[in-house]
Amino acid sequence: MASKFVMGLDETFPTLDFAPSIEAVIHWQASATKPLRQDELSAQLSERLPEYPTRQTQYAAEFSALSRVDGSSQIAHRNQWNGFRLQTIDGRYVVQFAPANVVFSRLEPYEGWREFQRKAMEVWDIFLELAKPTEIGRLGVRFINRISLIDNESPAEYLQKVQPPPSGIDLPTESFFYQDTYQVPGYPYRINWGRTVQPQQPDPQQGKTLLVDIDVFTVKSLSIDRELLIKRLTEMRWLKNKFFFSCITDKALEQFRGKH
Repeated sequence: MASKFVMGLDETFPTLDFAPSIEAVIHWQASATKPLRQDELSAQLSERLPEYPTRQTQYAAEFSALSRVDGSSQIAHRNQWNGFRLQTIDGRYVVQFAPANVVFSRLEPYEGWREFQRKAMEVWDIFLELAKPTEIGRLGVRFINRISLIDNESPAEYLQKVQPPPSGIDLPTESFFYQDTYQVPGYPYRINWGRTVQPQQPDPQQGKTLLVDIDVFTVKSLSIDRELLIKRLTEMRWLKNKFFFSCITDKALEQFRGKH
């Protein structure tokens, strides 16, 4: 029988002066119950989020079948407005604001969870006010990490688990993509763990790149309750940290802490 999984939320994790995170994301899927009209929403976001002056309109393709006179059909599509993408002047914070979801991202360099969560919650509060969702269908916390493999370093120097090549074929790995999904026993979460090596860039000195993608997300909807939301985010952050520090090697940890 598998042992019971228990979160140790009091556990502390190392501080990384050179964290490899290139994007940190909090993602809410929550359908609006109040109509969001494009022009009105644009003006409301300008008023409430003046620090995000760069705005792009987002569209989603819709497809439909049209019947012809001869009985055949033709597929037609049109672009349907699907919210806005906003960005700060320095490009480090990005908000995707749509009728069914809101996504908050911090691009590199990552500056820490407290400020990241605070800014994300400000955006969520605006979504609550304007969209009036009645529940959160899915909540996600995702961190994408990029590690440069200098001088043909092996991914195994940074990850504790790397899939070996087939037995009897002694060939170097040019690139790979792996993704595992884990259910967290006793908790409403799953974790997607992705690892991929991108081929060497045109500049030989850049070498290959190892991407480590950790996506923690809920498998049950949750109510619009701020205390519960903060609790979920706290647990999901712990899971992300526990997973990250459990999968990297001592060499990686020392490098990210700035101790060479």
